[in-house]
Amino acid sequence: KATVSVLYCSSLNYNMPKQTLKKANKRSSHLDSRAKRAEQGKLVYKIDCSIPCSDELIDAETMKKFEAYITENLKINGKTGQLGNKVKISLNENQILITKFQVLFAKRYLKFLTRKFLKREKLRDYFRPVSNGKHEYQLRYYNIDLGDDVAEE
Repeated sequence: KATVSVLYCSSLNYNMPKQTLKKANKRSSHLDSRAKRAEQGKLVYKIDCSIPCSDELIDAETMKKFEAYITENLKINGKTGQLGNKVKISLNENQILITKFQVLFAKRYLKFLTRKFLKREKLRDYFRPVSNGKHEYQLRYYNIDLGDDVAEE
């Protein structure tokens, strides 16, 4: 009976609609394209801190702490702090540039690390990382409207 059911199940795969087969393979092809992009060469991510730096809420010392925090806590292949030649992190005035060479990690992971650092420095209540472009985040203030309440009174 076991061989009959196996043959029966395998025959079901041949009768599946083409759309179902495409959906099943779609996820794996997306992962393959990300891996191919990682293998192609370098990719540069930017975290722009110009708005808080212009208001002097984040100074040069805090930016150096931020760069060190990302260097220490960035996890590659399950290991933190071991970047080697695969990832380079540099500081340009009000921007942090993360250049990765043939490594696969998501841009969203940088947002996670940024939020964690802001929480640690007690700045999370004021700023949030917002995607500015395909490979860029920018720290912006939260939008709080206090003018409407004052005008009604």
